[in-house]
Amino acid sequence: MLRLDMNVVWNIVNLIVLYFLLRHFLIQPVMGIINKRQAMIENSISNARNTEGQAAEIKKQYEEKLAASSEEGLKIIEEAKNQAKAQYDRILKNADEEAGRLIAEAQKKAEADQEKALREAKTQIAGLVIAAAAKVVNQEASAMSNKALYDSFLAEAGDAHDAGSN
Repeated sequence: MLRLDMNVVWNIVNLIVLYFLLRHFLIQPVMGIINKRQAMIENSISNARNTEGQAAEIKKQYEEKLAASSEEGLKIIEEAKNQAKAQYDRILKNADEEAGRLIAEAQKKAEADQEKALREAKTQIAGLVIAAAAKVVNQEASAMSNKALYDSFLAEAGDAHDAGSN
């Protein structure tokens, strides 16, 4: 038969008391710490996910700004090219106008030089005619001397005319 002795009963009572004491002073605080730690870990994971979402949003904004600045850079480059082309066209136009003005001045000067040379040639021819007339008056009028005088006049007039043409 089963015999219960007092030691077994006290052992059972001691175990029950020990169980309640351990439960109250050890298991509940440890479970509280474990629950707090679990809540802290879940909070950290939630914060990490939020931070990751914010980082993704910031990255998206950065990429949009980068694309916009790249587009703006292309616009600035295009504008600079257009301004450079306009300046090139303006410089070319000014150079053409200056060249035309210089050519017109050169033509006017060439015409003036030609007119001056023509006047000088006429003056020399007139001087030769006067000199020839003086020689005719001072010399006797013979047919031979007139022919020689005429040939001499033509030779001198031809030389003066050739010098004025150049």
